Amino acid sequence: MDLAASVLGKAVVDYITKTQRTAVLQIGADRFGRSDLAGVACFNFVAAANLSKILNHELQVKNTRDLFDRIHPDRLVLPHLGAVSLAVLGAAFQAKGIGGGSPLLAWFLKHQIKAVTFHTLKARDAAETANEKKATKARKSTRKNLAHELRVNRFEKRKAVNDGERPTTGKTTSDL
Repeated sequence: MDLAASVLGKAVVDYITKTQRTAVLQIGADRFGRSDLAGVACFNFVAAANLSKILNHELQVKNTRDLFDRIHPDRLVLPHLGAVSLAVLGAAFQAKGIGGGSPLLAWFLKHQIKAVTFHTLKARDAAETANEKKATKARKSTRKNLAHELRVNRFEKRKAVNDGERPTTGKTTSDL
């Protein structure tokens, strides 16, 4: 790329040069620059940056080989990580020569996952989360209703005593 400082300005040329040298994807100790990923036809640098954050902060992998060997693909079903990020990961495997001609498939098969799409994995996780929320909501509703009944019964008993009437018996926890 021709970076004419007299036309672009020194600050712009320095910024572009620095950007070209900076690692876009970092997997533990392994660093991949734009040229490394472009060498395997990967130009999704935003997805690479998201992938770097997740792999280094959430999963704390040592390097690309460690990720390939140790991390199960299900563990990458996380927010802000989609199929494009997975494609970038495949490019990183390819750039390192890990997994042969089809590194993502090899990674899935290594961890004994039948060849399903990443979208299917994300959909399964979303369905499990939704079912979990539904169950939690049902339990919470039951607890709220029971607590409300107990409060109403206590109120009615106190009111009856204060009014000089005989207290009425309401439902108790043993009746439920």
